[in-house]
Amino acid sequence: MTAATLAMEAFNSKYTRLLTGTTQKQLVYWDKQGIVKPSISPASGRGSRRLYSYLDLLALMTVKNLKEAGFSLQKIRTCVSYLRGRGLDVTRPLAFCKLLACGNTIYFLKDEATYIDTLKRPGQTAVRDIIDVGMLDRALRVRVLSLLRKRVREVSVGQYSYQVEIEPDEEEGGYVATIAGLSGCITDGVTLEEVLENTKDAIQAWLEARDELQREGAQIPISRVRHRRRASA
Repeated sequence: MTAATLAMEAFNSKYTRLLTGTTQKQLVYWDKQGIVKPSISPASGRGSRRLYSYLDLLALMTVKNLKEAGFSLQKIRTCVSYLRGRGLDVTRPLAFCKLLACGNTIYFLKDEATYIDTLKRPGQTAVRDIIDVGMLDRALRVRVLSLLRKRVREVSVGQYSYQVEIEPDEEEGGYVATIAGLSGCITDGVTLEEVLENTKDAIQAWLEARDELQREGAQIPISRVRHRRRASA
């Protein structure tokens, strides 16, 4: 999965928890505290849906690792504020750095010879943990690729619904969609929204071609197509 494809992904709370190992309580609390806020679609009242970007997921995993290293949310918030003040991605600094947890402080590793104390507090120097975001990134990519390898959506055209299998295009980027039951009906798109929209056009074109062939006497079966449920009056 390319970086461009990952950048276009949006993860709801369910997938975010599954991929990062966080809980719903943590997501809500860290959002309210301004630690990691969902950048694609923030919560905007009861019933609204949080949508996280891939970089948000990396930041959540960094916070989780810092918590597991024994740091309070207050110290993590101070660390985030420091990193933002140094221009390290104003919205998601925790997705772009390597942190060293020592004693009761968190160091930002600017380079191999420069350790910057993000909490500005004296303390022990014994190393507790190194939070390597690059390593977290690699692990997260594997999880995301496994999760999103193949998704099934339903697309409605006319009175019928069709199952559509969507997979990332590993070579070209974007997505490829295969319509189940319509032999040879395949399309693609740069984003999920685009590929789903293109799917409707592909189904319509396939059906028109089928109708033309049937008028000429050919019989082309369609499988796994079902009527949409109509809303009761």
